[in-house]
Amino acid sequence: MRQTLFYIPSWIFDGPLLVTWLIAGGIYFAYLYRQHGSNNETWSFLPVYGIVAAVIHFVVPGLGITGINPQDPFGPQIPMGLAVRGYGLFLMLGILSGVGVTLARCRKIGVSPDQVINLGFWMMLAGIVGARAFYVIQKPEEFFEKGTNGFATLTNIVNMTQGGLVVYGSLIGGSIAAVLFLRSQKLSFLKVADLIAPGMVLGLALGRIGCLMNGCCYGGVCDIELPTLRFPAGSAPYMQQLYRGDLFGIQTELVTEGDESYQKVTAVEPGSLGARSGVVAGDFIAFQFPESEVIRFVKSSDNPTSPELKGKKDGMIVTDRLGSVPVDLPERSRPTHPTQVYSSVNAFLLFLTLWFLWTVRKRDGQVFGLMLILYSISRFLIEIIRKDETGQFGTELTISQWVSIFTILVGFLIFAVGMTRSGKATT
Repeated sequence: MRQTLFYIPSWIFDGPLLVTWLIAGGIYFAYLYRQHGSNNETWSFLPVYGIVAAVIHFVVPGLGITGINPQDPFGPQIPMGLAVRGYGLFLMLGILSGVGVTLARCRKIGVSPDQVINLGFWMMLAGIVGARAFYVIQKPEEFFEKGTNGFATLTNIVNMTQGGLVVYGSLIGGSIAAVLFLRSQKLSFLKVADLIAPGMVLGLALGRIGCLMNGCCYGGVCDIELPTLRFPAGSAPYMQQLYRGDLFGIQTELVTEGDESYQKVTAVEPGSLGARSGVVAGDFIAFQFPESEVIRFVKSSDNPTSPELKGKKDGMIVTDRLGSVPVDLPERSRPTHPTQVYSSVNAFLLFLTLWFLWTVRKRDGQVFGLMLILYSISRFLIEIIRKDETGQFGTELTISQWVSIFTILVGFLIFAVGMTRSGKATT
């Protein structure tokens, strides 16, 4: 896990980057005009040109972060520049790789490279919006806090440097953009969908490496003889294990009353940190952070939601029956299933399968339909060992598993539609 790779100095965004894009974009537009004249392909580049320029000028400078001044550690923080995150780098590599393998075959079905590039841009833009929207809908508590103004909420939603994108949201957003673009270009959706399907899963394979570097999309605790990953203190899987009690060998269930939530201990591993701290099944525990090196269990043998335990101090329940037990924090999480690695390998194998299938397919739509079916099945299974999502609609199935069921059905429908259409696929 390595979230930040390096920083791009802030001065680059004061003009050089924008000027470089304006010159490069102008040269590319002149090339399009010379090759195609005044047609849709040429003029469709102008919105792309303007949007990228606006993002460079208005959005990118605001993404710079501040940090500690090494010359004056206790003084004010100084601008560090734009942080190049491992997550964002592999996301971009995934997009470029996906477009690249699509360009290698596009002419075989009568699609020009310029059309592929424009399609890739709109799918990327809509895919990122869809992926972020899906994440915000899935986890609204991270964005819509009480007392937060609208501008701060919008800033949190737009800031994606720490991850927070959902593949299914990207698929939905990208598909909508593709349908609209292909209709404007009078191109067959099924034919082009087959063309871009291998590139989509290749991009996903690289994107999952970004998830590994970011520490998101993580698996649950793995106590059996399988490959595992352990994450550093402060990472998302570490903090989840902390609040659930997994770090200390404690199994809990969440008890909620109104705005208050407590962890009820259901089991304690013999010899674990929790057992040595005197925690037993039936206790209710919460956590304090009085110092950076230690954590305190705040526990009670009585249900802290009962009326006689409603006294509070600094946000914590306080009665004579509660006790605080200091425990040293471990440096890393307990071993977890390497779900990011599984997902990346799975997507790469799926890419190889679809890449070969494209050459032997009989009808348009077969490759794209099979992609939806196979990916959704594998995603449903991987979700079983992922622990970054909770069950939805009163079941243990996560929202991604529910969407997987839906996309499997869509995949079979697209596959069937392709089989019933007359004419062979172009290869």
